[in-house]
Amino acid sequence: MVKIGIVSNLYKDPTGEYTDKVLKGMIKRNMQPLVTSSVYKQLKQGTLLREKEIYQLSDLILVLGGDGTILQTSRSAAKFNKPLLGINLGRLGFLAEAEMSDLEHILDTLASSSYQIEHRMMLEARLIRNNQLIKQFLALNDVAVAKGSFARIIHLNVRIDGEFVNHYAADGLLVSSPTGSTAYSLSAGGPVIYPGMECLLMTPICPHTMTSRPIVTNADSIIEIGVIDRNREIQVTIDGQQVKSLQEGDHITISKSPLKTQLIRLSGYGFFNLLRNKLSARNE
Repeated sequence: MVKIGIVSNLYKDPTGEYTDKVLKGMIKRNMQPLVTSSVYKQLKQGTLLREKEIYQLSDLILVLGGDGTILQTSRSAAKFNKPLLGINLGRLGFLAEAEMSDLEHILDTLASSSYQIEHRMMLEARLIRNNQLIKQFLALNDVAVAKGSFARIIHLNVRIDGEFVNHYAADGLLVSSPTGSTAYSLSAGGPVIYPGMECLLMTPICPHTMTSRPIVTNADSIIEIGVIDRNREIQVTIDGQQVKSLQEGDHITISKSPLKTQLIRLSGYGFFNLLRNKLSARNE
């Protein structure tokens, strides 16, 4: 019996209608859904487990929500080496593989294990303060060092593999994986990078000079961002979800993580088809 962990964003599915359809369809196909207490309390279906147990015991993770839910799930799934598939309940859904209208096809494909797995590079970020490691982060999309609520620009120094690159006066700097190139980086003017590639993309956010351009470097490189400003509200943000305040003299190093996100891909869904459809939806 295939065991599938269910991660459902009940804020996007407040009545549980979509989650209920998924659970009933899985049980009908003799698959075992593993669910958290929030899902079980609302729907009284599936095998109730703690969140950590779901990642430990499942064969794969099925995510119902938007890109934010998939990003959050990807960091946990990668630590347990579990593949995931996203069903979009949000708006744009670049990371989601399919829509609820595809549910029958999705479940048939999972039941027969006739899918492919795409491995996505992840980022590892380290906060260094006074030569001490303060915190370590894992990201699928991006790591941003940027200003908080105040209006003035901030000043950052950047080194790549120990070589000084530039002094940046901007709203911030964004280091993205190829997967993250279609997220915040795209809005900041960065290029779209094919997700199967492995590289680091650094994009200035609203730079004060027109000569500040995105930089693509080797996946084995280490990008180091140093905070110059004093008494400014500056933060490091991981996938737009985890936030840590920074101080003058702090350094953020970003490199390729040894962990990978495994995304389940269904036949007939290509990256450029997805890109064309999602960018068209964004412009509508």
